[in-house]
Amino acid sequence: MDEIVYLDVCCFKRAFDNQRSTRVQLETAAIAALISFAERERIRLVRSPAHVFENDRNPREDRRLATSAWLEAARVETQFTEQAAARGRELADLGFGTLDALHLAFAETSGARWLTTTDDRFVALGQRHGAALACEIANPIRVLDLLKEDPL
Repeated sequence: MDEIVYLDVCCFKRAFDNQRSTRVQLETAAIAALISFAERERIRLVRSPAHVFENDRNPREDRRLATSAWLEAARVETQFTEQAAARGRELADLGFGTLDALHLAFAETSGARWLTTTDDRFVALGQRHGAALACEIANPIRVLDLLKEDPL
């Protein structure tokens, strides 16, 4: 259990999206598997101040409560530091949105191997700036596939 995985909030919300799309179904299943891995201590998930901030802004109480419960599986907790804030500003300068930049800064600070997201734009920016990042930004299906390749 040495892999650290950071799920951004869109991952926790994926289960509430319209499940008619095959992609949404596969991503929902991959995220559920990652949370299950964390509950069984096969990986460690991260909880950050960016998670709390973003989740607290959700007007849907059911989704807010579910996300909070899923974040309980996180065993790595990061704190807000000036270093993380500075890194977030650097990442925003590369083109990442403010909240995405903070999630990425906290993922890097936590030592996560992957920041996992269902946001294609976020993944594309991560690929474009990969050499400047301390972790890979990847879709949950990719992360699950990579974890299955590595003996845990």
